[in-house]
Amino acid sequence: MDQPPHPPQPAVSEAAGGYATRFSPAGLIHAPLSALLEYSSGLLRAQATAGAHRGEAADREVSIRIVGPGGDAGPRAPGAGEVPPAADEEAPAVRGDEAGAGSGRAESPYQGYDVQRVARWLDHALPFSLLLLGVFIRQHLQGFFVMIWIAAVMFKSNDILRKQTALKGERKMPMLIGIVVVFIVHVFGVYWWYRNDDLVRPLMMLPPKEIPPFWHAIFFIAVNDTMVRQAAMVVKCVLLMYYKNSKGRHYRRQGQMLTVVEYSLLLYRALLPAPVWYRFFLNKEYGGLFSSLTTGLYLTFKVASLVEKVRWLLASLRALSHKDLHYGAHATTEQVLAAGDLCAICQEKMHSPILLQCKHIFCEDCASEWLERERTCPLCRALVKPGDIRSFSDGSTTLFFQLF
Repeated sequence: MDQPPHPPQPAVSEAAGGYATRFSPAGLIHAPLSALLEYSSGLLRAQATAGAHRGEAADREVSIRIVGPGGDAGPRAPGAGEVPPAADEEAPAVRGDEAGAGSGRAESPYQGYDVQRVARWLDHALPFSLLLLGVFIRQHLQGFFVMIWIAAVMFKSNDILRKQTALKGERKMPMLIGIVVVFIVHVFGVYWWYRNDDLVRPLMMLPPKEIPPFWHAIFFIAVNDTMVRQAAMVVKCVLLMYYKNSKGRHYRRQGQMLTVVEYSLLLYRALLPAPVWYRFFLNKEYGGLFSSLTTGLYLTFKVASLVEKVRWLLASLRALSHKDLHYGAHATTEQVLAAGDLCAICQEKMHSPILLQCKHIFCEDCASEWLERERTCPLCRALVKPGDIRSFSDGSTTLFFQLF
């Protein structure tokens, strides 16, 4: 019995591995995007090549010839899965068709050429872009430091105010007074530092005296927007002092007042950028027609956004004037006694009880605090009607910049 030797297997792992691991740190430093793209494409091609060779190896078969005593080979029996000779003559044509179909599905060498060209262009432009960014930061170094500082103070101040609001009756008056003093000193300190610039004029809805460059306009608007928010936090701290030991209806009134302050602030902040951009767009150097057109378009867009802010403020004022609750009504004595006169949230005797739409009764301050986070009943999980506008009764302030 003769067994022909196995045909030599192609060195897929070496070739594929060599192609896939062709990755040098120097190339990554010199052209990072191109190096990463070439490395990833090499891995994908290596995996595809290895899978194809594994499939070919699985399809190969071993044929056995039985030699008789006279040395003549008898008729060879077709092995398992082996086609007869007649069918074998047609096999090359079939294999050729399959090969042609496979080559059509194979990855074209020009398929990722455009992506690689873009990556190489970015590799060449990246160092120069970083250099320009460094020069830009150096030219506006003070402005960058001031923006980072006031943004950090803004985030921390918002967190402090929310914590003080959550303390309710446990708030300390000396702590609130100290917070107010620090906020006021910070606001006046920033405006004193930039006392010679046109930073104060937009606060009175007056345009700057001179046409500001684009980045100066952004800086003026961002600083004023942040300082106005911190000044509004002083007003909120005063409200927290006034409603220090508030419960029931007074606690709800505190939340409504904080919401009115926030929506008044949103309206004023929407007006703040208008004088600066009005002066920026109304530049006669661009031509009278073009400057008038851009100024008119900006004012049109601004009026559309102001209408929405006014509607929010009016809704918050209506909620403040209404004595009824949007999520229920005040419970009667008979209803409280029938419910057991025990609040399911605080597990204490009910104080200023309210009846939700699902007929469950809770303390008003407990229900108000619960419905700030959830929109369902604490017991039956029935959906409670939400308010017309978002509530800011937790003392929070909108952190997004109003730049336009």
